Amino acid sequence: MDVYRLATSNVARIISSQHRSSINLGNTTLPVSKHFVDMSHTADHLKFMVLEVVPPMRRGGDRELKLKRREMWWINKLKSLHPLGLNCDYDLFSFL
Repeated sequence: MDVYRLATSNVARIISSQHRSSINLGNTTLPVSKHFVDMSHTADHLKFMVLEVVPPMRRGGDRELKLKRREMWWINKLKSLHPLGLNCDYDLFSFL
């Protein structure tokens, strides 16, 4: 099973819609749609699930950094970095 982790700071409905549109257009420059085109799948085969909701930080702080760290955690947990999954980039700065 290929796993692709989405950034949690975006609205899930918008991201799902963008992926479906990209698949329908046959866009092979993006990992998800390229996978679907290569495997002869349609947007109807796309399954989408929110893995975690990161609430606003109560005492301030950098929420974007927290989101990025959680994203990297999920990428590691699910082993979704290319070539095992569809995530192509990995920002080690988040762990410093």
